[in-house]
Amino acid sequence: MQLPHLSSKRAAFVALIVLVVAVAEFLAFEGTVGVSLPSDRNSALSRLEIKARGTDIHFITQNKRFTVVDYWYAHGTRREALVLRESFFMDRVDGREGPPDATVTVEAMQGNRVTWAFHEAGERGDVVTNKLYMVTKFNGGEIGTLYTYFSLANGQKLRSNQYVPLSTRELEALDLSIDN
Repeated sequence: MQLPHLSSKRAAFVALIVLVVAVAEFLAFEGTVGVSLPSDRNSALSRLEIKARGTDIHFITQNKRFTVVDYWYAHGTRREALVLRESFFMDRVDGREGPPDATVTVEAMQGNRVTWAFHEAGERGDVVTNKLYMVTKFNGGEIGTLYTYFSLANGQKLRSNQYVPLSTRELEALDLSIDN
């Protein structure tokens, strides 16, 4: 079966459209999810944008940071520095009640290579032990704050707790449950 003959102008136009769509998609992912080029992975920039959409004013922030964690393998046999690249995106609407549209993205890096990553709804993210990361989503009202815990070994979601964060004893137990 032969392909229909495309003129060189039509082929160039199709190629241009594909390129524009690919660049637009990358920019959308970089602005919302924190996806970046490998060359940008060792850079952490913050950004503020104020936009009017209809009658609403949106304060859009994107903050990035690096955290280095001493990660211990089973039975303290080997220690490795784990570099986390954290991205915090928030779209807060002036005067609107309830939690803002916010996400936390964490990537574990070895050089310029990402070994694992997770993306979770929430406003804050913090390393709570050498093996655990906690994302906090402030819901307010009857729903209450949600605390979600992730393994620093592989980025897997381990547990969520509503209203109060885990106690020190519960954190220690969850920390010990992580396989290396």
